[in-house]
Amino acid sequence: MMPFADSLDTDTHALPADRLGQAGTETLGELAAKGYEIHYGLTQEFAKAIIAMAREPSIREYCPRDSGERFVDLVSTEQWLSKGRTMFLLLKRTDRGDLQLAGYGWAGEATTKHVPGGESTFALRVGEAGQGQGLATPFAQMIVLAATALYGAKNMWLETWASNGAAVHIYQKLGAVQVAEKSDQRPLPNGETVADTRLYMTLP
Repeated sequence: MMPFADSLDTDTHALPADRLGQAGTETLGELAAKGYEIHYGLTQEFAKAIIAMAREPSIREYCPRDSGERFVDLVSTEQWLSKGRTMFLLLKRTDRGDLQLAGYGWAGEATTKHVPGGESTFALRVGEAGQGQGLATPFAQMIVLAATALYGAKNMWLETWASNGAAVHIYQKLGAVQVAEKSDQRPLPNGETVADTRLYMTLP
């Protein structure tokens, strides 16, 4: 097993279908039929694309820490990666053969008092151009499969907001179950906050 990445890479790597089982092979095939690939690793070029995508309104709505903390610029991105986070890239193959960022996600070791025994966490975002195409669920599935097969991720958990019904639905389709919740103030892109509930979920 490889350790989770902790720095930028010189290149990205397509997910190895032969290590992801039948479910992974089928899902990658379905994405390929739509013109999409999933790579792992993060180059400076794609880091810049993530920095731009993190500012899209639909991502800032529920994930303002992406544009305000994690992916403000290359420096903050590298600092965040140093914690041990492997990035997964949902890429669209253009007519010219180029790969364009359609979504991003990550997995890494992390714990929280709200999930006893939780060892690894993951997250994902789909950019506005790729939304409405049924990409989020297979992308999430492949992140989980790859994190397990390539990095030995165990006892995976995630955190989301109760008001983000679309995300909750995706995680439930993966088999995630809620184990805790916490009333909190969700930060808004304009700097204000709104009452919401943090949900903590685990994967079987």
